[in-house]
Amino acid sequence: MQHSGEAIHSRFIAATCVVLAALLATFANAQAPVEAVAVPAWRQATRLAVITVYGEIDAMTRSSVERRIAEAAASGFDAAVLEIDTPGGDMYATLELCLFLKDRAPLPVWAWVHPKAYSAGAIIALACRGIIVSPGAAFGDAAPIAVLPGMGLQPLPTAERAKMEAPVLAEVVDSARRRGYDENLVRAFVSAPDEVWLLERVNPDANGNARIFVGRPEYREAFGTDPPTMRSAGTQRDAITAGAAAIPFVDLSLRRRNDDGPRNAEERDVLVEDQQTRPPVRERLTAATAQEWRVVAQVDGAEELLVTYAPEAIAFGLADREIGTDAELSSYFGATSLQRLDENVGDALVRFLTSWPVRLILVVVLLGGFLIEIAAPGIGWFGAAAALALALLVGAPAFAGVTSWWPLMIVVLGIALVLIEIFLIPGVGIVGFLGGACILVGLVVGFLDAPLSTPEGRDDLATAIGIVAGGGILAIGVAWALLRVLPQSRLLHGAILATTTGGPGPSTTVSASGAVPVGAQGIAISPLRPVGKAEFNGVLMDVQAIGPIIPSGARIVVVRSTPYALDVEQINE
Repeated sequence: MQHSGEAIHSRFIAATCVVLAALLATFANAQAPVEAVAVPAWRQATRLAVITVYGEIDAMTRSSVERRIAEAAASGFDAAVLEIDTPGGDMYATLELCLFLKDRAPLPVWAWVHPKAYSAGAIIALACRGIIVSPGAAFGDAAPIAVLPGMGLQPLPTAERAKMEAPVLAEVVDSARRRGYDENLVRAFVSAPDEVWLLERVNPDANGNARIFVGRPEYREAFGTDPPTMRSAGTQRDAITAGAAAIPFVDLSLRRRNDDGPRNAEERDVLVEDQQTRPPVRERLTAATAQEWRVVAQVDGAEELLVTYAPEAIAFGLADREIGTDAELSSYFGATSLQRLDENVGDALVRFLTSWPVRLILVVVLLGGFLIEIAAPGIGWFGAAAALALALLVGAPAFAGVTSWWPLMIVVLGIALVLIEIFLIPGVGIVGFLGGACILVGLVVGFLDAPLSTPEGRDDLATAIGIVAGGGILAIGVAWALLRVLPQSRLLHGAILATTTGGPGPSTTVSASGAVPVGAQGIAISPLRPVGKAEFNGVLMDVQAIGPIIPSGARIVVVRSTPYALDVEQINE
């Protein structure tokens, strides 16, 4: 019995040791750092910057993204990822940003569709080095549309639509040829008439099975008949998942190549990267090779725009990987640090200030304040409000890099000419007219984000004219109401600055109360150019000369008396 107890005791100790060893091994594995996933050199990024691109794409988005990419490069990041979540936006700003991403970006930029990138977002994603998608992500539907402020989506005539589609098609096809995407697929994002069918090899070759995408003209040329209609616009497409390599169609004659080979180390690195990142391409399908393929599905039907979802985008060769978290993103690039670079408060403020309702209000404040200051002599709160509105209306977008500085200069020149007309050479007329014209032209041009030669530029011009004209009409109404309807308002009287005359004795407040009747005579205390001071029965008043400049000491007569101004003329003796 004693030996049996010893055996049991020995077994218990052994089992305990095994359990402890297993627990220690588990704890050690939990504490051990996760080994970094090996990534190819062309994708490796030790420090990764994630640049968020949320909401509608506009000129401010373009400026902000370019600035943040430049900041990331200056801070030593190895690559940047655009986290895109947008319904679309301004096409000109989109094309400008794509040009930057392809040819001027100081570091590699990838796209992460998280969770949607429609229209402008899809075009931007195609321009990046590669595309990553989040679970459930969708991108596509990139046809240009026209949207007018307050009027919504506007139908486009066939000719106008073709003009707008041309640069967009050129952009996405260029992205396909640079990145190795199928041209038929990217065209289907933009052009509704384009149809696309998915074909699969009948007998897999030594490299396995493969898939290709063809349009109706290519299918008809190869098979001698029209492809089968397997879907109509608006119907749901059967899910297409990965399973065979997608060989994109790219026009080889238009691919940039160097038959002499790389001439230096830099060209060699570019060639190696090109070969690593671009998938193989195929020649156009012909009758001789048509029997090697069979139709699997119709990817895009007539009169619809292609939209792909995460699994399909990978199966189509448009996206590289499905990634849902920052940790997975870091692992994919082999990054040891990841930092997000969001829009700053200044970006949001400029975007708010450049929205058309705010611009309309600023135009009303600018023109209304300017009119009130002219009607009520003396620089007061209305003049200050007008100056602030001008700075916000034209200066803020220029400072943010959305527009140029010269529209602000034109407006300032126009204001200077108007003031010269009022104070220095009254009655000439032409100077004031030129000043007003400069103000209007500067305001309108300050709204333009795209050249007038583009459809977007012409839309900007129509919007600008509408806002400035509408703002001008509202400004006249507001100024009339403040000057005529509310003449006794304490707030309004307090907004008009009073001045005082200095001297050895107590100061005398200068007023424009309308107490001096028409026909009253006085003496100009200061030169009236045309605004100045005059004395009526020992009381100093702000007055405004009608006609030429009136010198100091001249006798004057009141020709118009209002609660805000006294208009006077010189008495010729």
